Amino acid sequence: MVTLLTFAAVLTAALVTQAKPTHGGNDPSYRHTIKAKGIEASFIEYGATLTNLWVDDKNGIPRDVILGWDDTTQYNLQSDIPGFLAAVVGRYANRIANGTFTIDGTEYHTPLNENNITTLHGGDMGFDRLNWALIDTGKNNVSFKLTSPDGDEGFPGTTDIIVKYSVNDNQEWHIDYEGTTDKDTIMMLSQHGYWNLDAFTTSETVEDHVLQIASDKFFKTDGSLIFTGEFSNVEGTALDFRSAKSIGQDLQEATECGFDCIGYDNCWIFSEPNPDEYQATVYAPSTGIQLAIKTDQVALQFYSCHGLDGTLPIKKKKHHKHHGHHDRRCNDDDNDKQEYVQKYGCLVLETENYVDGINNLEWGEEHTGILRKDDKYTRHAEYHFSVRRDD
Repeated sequence: MVTLLTFAAVLTAALVTQAKPTHGGNDPSYRHTIKAKGIEASFIEYGATLTNLWVDDKNGIPRDVILGWDDTTQYNLQSDIPGFLAAVVGRYANRIANGTFTIDGTEYHTPLNENNITTLHGGDMGFDRLNWALIDTGKNNVSFKLTSPDGDEGFPGTTDIIVKYSVNDNQEWHIDYEGTTDKDTIMMLSQHGYWNLDAFTTSETVEDHVLQIASDKFFKTDGSLIFTGEFSNVEGTALDFRSAKSIGQDLQEATECGFDCIGYDNCWIFSEPNPDEYQATVYAPSTGIQLAIKTDQVALQFYSCHGLDGTLPIKKKKHHKHHGHHDRRCNDDDNDKQEYVQKYGCLVLETENYVDGINNLEWGEEHTGILRKDDKYTRHAEYHFSVRRDD
């Protein structure tokens, strides 16, 4: 009897160990999926990363329009190709010149993780490289929390960060950021999604994507993409997206993206930002899928993925078919040859504050990114998907 009970206990323990936890347990690569009418999104705790975003194209076929890995464990193992893949970037998004800044006379230093010249997206181990904690989840919403200790990557103050993701029946994906600190620090959070609204159905690049940015000025940079502090007018330049045009139209003339570079890696300024209006719109004529962005942030960085070099695999599960009541996703491409994302194969649109504002105090403290001890950081962004038919 004792032997039978012991065997039963061992068998039960083995079954429990093999069972997949309902909400991922301690697995930072477990997908947490939220959905509403016409939209479905999945996230993992590593980097509070968006792994999949499904919307229908103009023929009613669901497409996954965000780049990433089919195997979510690869986000950690392959975090540098490319970096910041659809994760939350921080503690301070974009660049800090020379990895140095000053708050009230005290100088701080952060890692020079970009060409040994600038701090990019929070340093060597920014928020995109950390495991966030799942704190809430529902049918159409999920929230993650991260505590960044005092001195983390050189930043002062222990900060608590919460990011809330939600979707609704209007095919909108909402992001709400919250942050507090126990010491004056700097904070600028953004989402670093790599988009391809064609979902690689007809083209290897996004050059035919049609983009519009409601801005007449951009930040001037030097060859190392350090901001000079000068605002430049888009008039007469390849950076003029005030009227919608294809990304490829002036691509070969877009050379303000660093040394020996052709493409876009620039930040546009919203002179009179209105969080109730869309600041940027992009769509793919092939699928008709359109993405429109509105935010309470005052700037937008557009990156044309010219740094990609064919090392990031294109997801094989980039589309699915409906299978009965459970609407399970299937992989139609299991036997296909693996394809890879090429140069200009995606675009990134980061909503953010003035870049390197902490080193350009003349712009005003509201643009420095300083978060005071008794204040709360709150920012919001909305990504609205729809179908556009030009025929």
